[in-house]
Amino acid sequence: MYTVAVQQAAAEAKKKPRRASHRVESDWAPLGTKVSAFVVAAGVLAGAAAAANAMTKSASVNPENGAMDFSSGSSGIHAQTASSKTVHIANPAAEVGRLLQLEKRPAIGYFQQAGKHAADTVENNRKAEEARLAREKADAGKSPHQREVEGWIREAIAILAANGTAIDESSVDEIYTIIQKESNGNPNAVNNWDSNAAKGTPSKGLMQTIDSTFMAHALPGHYDIFNPVDNIIAGVRYTYDRYGGFENHPGLKSINVGGGYQGY
Repeated sequence: MYTVAVQQAAAEAKKKPRRASHRVESDWAPLGTKVSAFVVAAGVLAGAAAAANAMTKSASVNPENGAMDFSSGSSGIHAQTASSKTVHIANPAAEVGRLLQLEKRPAIGYFQQAGKHAADTVENNRKAEEARLAREKADAGKSPHQREVEGWIREAIAILAANGTAIDESSVDEIYTIIQKESNGNPNAVNNWDSNAAKGTPSKGLMQTIDSTFMAHALPGHYDIFNPVDNIIAGVRYTYDRYGGFENHPGLKSINVGGGYQGY
């Protein structure tokens, strides 16, 4: 609710001597314009006062809480807040400007944050597309069998990463080397001649794990030792558990120093 001393202003205006008839319009129009503008400014200030009061109290904004009480006997403007405390505002226009500036700062921050997020998204998409094109170019020279095996590896890596294993596509080549040396890329391979086979627990699958090792390192829902993705998951988790990663895998370490592959 806004109370403005319009009647008093009108009475004072009537006391003034009227000039020529062509000046009547110019005498009264400014008064109406000033009163309207004053009410509009008061409304803006009331909302701003309510917003300021709500922010200090962590409450929702209610314009009525900051309603203005314009008194003819006051040199300033009183903003009545929700706490019934009177705020004296000597310069309403300056106060409105100050409050609007305070409200503008968070908005600018939000826009800047949104712009940075959009730029980062564009950049990440660009890098992902470049990586995809580079991989396709590299894959063009590979055999269909290698592309198939690496597809299984990438699928397993995604599942491993989603389940807490610190691994990414930079390990594709290392896993592929182990698979080629262990099973020649055959997901149904079974070793019937080594010491494990002699014990009745032959190594199976792409990464040649025995049943007990496979089950101890399988992830929920990935319990098929002859499934290429499931076998890779268990083989990688076993390598991490026993050797801490591929850098200590005995077969890869031997190859890196010019030796032959050793089983793990």
